[in-house]
Amino acid sequence: MRRVARQHGFRLLLHEKPFAFINGSGKHLNFSLQDSDGRNLLKPSSSQRKNLQFLTLLCSLLLGVSRYGGLLRASVATPGNMHRLGGNEAPPAIISVHLGDVLTGILERIGEGLPEELPSKGMLDLGLTRLPSIQPDYTDRNRTAPIAYTGNKFEFRAPGASQSTAGPLTMILAIWAWGMDQMADRIEARLAETDVADAALDAIKTAVNESCNIRFEGNCYSEEWKVEAIRRGLPLAETTAEALSLYLVPEHRELLEKLGIFTDREITAYYETRLEQYIKTLEIDITVMDSMVREGVLPALSKQIRLEGEAFAAVPENLKDETAEWEKHIRSLVTLKSDILVTVEKLSRIRNGNSHNTLTKQADELNAKSLPIMEELRELCQQAETVIAAEFWPFPRYQELLNIS
Repeated sequence: MRRVARQHGFRLLLHEKPFAFINGSGKHLNFSLQDSDGRNLLKPSSSQRKNLQFLTLLCSLLLGVSRYGGLLRASVATPGNMHRLGGNEAPPAIISVHLGDVLTGILERIGEGLPEELPSKGMLDLGLTRLPSIQPDYTDRNRTAPIAYTGNKFEFRAPGASQSTAGPLTMILAIWAWGMDQMADRIEARLAETDVADAALDAIKTAVNESCNIRFEGNCYSEEWKVEAIRRGLPLAETTAEALSLYLVPEHRELLEKLGIFTDREITAYYETRLEQYIKTLEIDITVMDSMVREGVLPALSKQIRLEGEAFAAVPENLKDETAEWEKHIRSLVTLKSDILVTVEKLSRIRNGNSHNTLTKQADELNAKSLPIMEELRELCQQAETVIAAEFWPFPRYQELLNIS
């Protein structure tokens, strides 16, 4: 990919959020399940038996996400993805499932107790006479949802561009396998007293009610959803370090060990490796930012100040009364340079004084102190970009980067 990009005069970026306020770069992980004959088990059909199977498998995943959604959040925790999640068509850091109005309505009716008559909702009959029919939604546009059912598959939209999909897919399959075990146990426990269809419906009803915490059809960007998600008990991990720590939750460790994915020691080692990777990446970001500011932005500001100062000094005495705004502008350039110097020095001190701490402490310090300062410094440099002449500005401007001529 890098080679092909260069052949066409481009450069490949796998950073999830290279430009603020502009859509980032992620990977959408689409997944479904097939039987031995290649039939898609997540595609509703006109067969009553297959639709009962469809609902069972659907609820298996919902159960898994409800119980172990933190593992999905941990699986997409990368340094760059932290900046991507939560805006510009990227899903938020809170894991929820969007099913669409029709399927949500069906599950809600099942959860309420399966009345004998339900209105038709589409073309595909869910069967068993007590269930309505649904139409697959191939036009889902709720881009704020981390996980969405799109008619015959699920789509996990949170993985970042720089990461392999193997990690997120492993966690999806792990929690889905757990959910299937739960559904199978509940169905089998009822077979002595009822037939398999009624046993399955009871299991589906229970799963629907247990998984209501992660089902959400609204705007996942809204502050109201964040408050509601906390009320529902969903894990909220806004930074990569917080998300990686979800691997260490006891019930998460237990599941991964039980399924043979990791031993308990391997979980700890994996967590520490990923955390160290996060810390090193942030330290590299800080070093590069420091270098760009000191070697590029500050000298450019000095040139601009000198240019403005020399031009101001050359103004004839009889025109000095007209230069109040100009003088104010020059003062603002000096203030801006001073603010950038103070901020970059503050950032350097935090980086240089953090190496002696433990990994967890280093990550905490970077999250609490370095990230806000880096954002402040970025805003100051962006302000400088707007007031420095093109001949002095050392880097490509946003307009040049994002407009292909």
